[in-house]
Amino acid sequence: MSVHIHESFYKDIRSVVLESSRLAVTVIPESGGKIQSIYDKFVNREYLLQSPGTSYKRSNYDTRYADGDVSGFDEAFPSIEPCFYPLAPWRGIGVPDHGEVWALPWDCHLAGESLVLSVNGVRFPYRLEKTVRFTRENTIAIAYRADNVSDFDFRFIWAPHLLLTCEENTKIVLPPSVMQVMSTCSVDNRLGRFGTVHGWPETIVEGKRYRIDAVYPKYPGKCEKYYAARKVEEGWCALHNTVSGHAVGLSYPIEKVPYLGVWEGIMDGRYVAALEPCAGDLDALDTAIQWNRAGVIPAKSSYEWHLNLTFDVVDRVGSIDRTGLILP
Repeated sequence: MSVHIHESFYKDIRSVVLESSRLAVTVIPESGGKIQSIYDKFVNREYLLQSPGTSYKRSNYDTRYADGDVSGFDEAFPSIEPCFYPLAPWRGIGVPDHGEVWALPWDCHLAGESLVLSVNGVRFPYRLEKTVRFTRENTIAIAYRADNVSDFDFRFIWAPHLLLTCEENTKIVLPPSVMQVMSTCSVDNRLGRFGTVHGWPETIVEGKRYRIDAVYPKYPGKCEKYYAARKVEEGWCALHNTVSGHAVGLSYPIEKVPYLGVWEGIMDGRYVAALEPCAGDLDALDTAIQWNRAGVIPAKSSYEWHLNLTFDVVDRVGSIDRTGLILP
């Protein structure tokens, strides 16, 4: 497999592009190490949501995520929702919206055919590193390592804020162990208040059958977030267009990434779904800690995990193996 890595510009900001014969992956190191674009040259398709305009909207530390360039694939760490860290010795210290790292510049260097990016925490003593490479022409592998440099255990949430555009006939495919999902937010409480449990993939809303797994169309102003109601047994999830066959498959180590969330909404008139396998759930770190559902990096130790992203055209998504291969 031939891989080409080169510097470029995305709009008016510097970027690094990794290319296989099939995919072109654009990364912006100085803006959160964001994977800005995943473009499939075979089918002439951009998979990630792109913001309008010709200028990239740069963000400052501890600002609202919605005020930045809401697009692409950001890293949410060590929380998704803003909150205050609830435990000593960092009790009362604020965690910014969508965490710290999405708005920080990351160091970046090449290691063979891999791109290595890293960043240090500002208010908390960690270092987060990710290595991006191709394992197949259509599979991107991202290896993560979070180092806790303090003498105290550090609790965290990590989630990939992966904004995938969806067309009609796109369905969310979750593994067989997911039989119920728990709503954490929805417009007008369409899926009920925080903690409301629904059957998956179908439930009853306002007295009518409602396919939660069907992304499009639903209703104006759609915005829903839900989590698998229990820890998932299989480390994969996917989007699949049952007419065009376009599929995005995610696989990850379930022992390190035991939770699974999904966000769906409409941005700039586009239907968008974010598949979020996560190392802690319920969005806000203080809530995750209270429910004993946060990840933990022991004192003076590390936490490692990985994520495979595969882009393909298939008749059916039956499962995804540990290497990211989509199986019928």
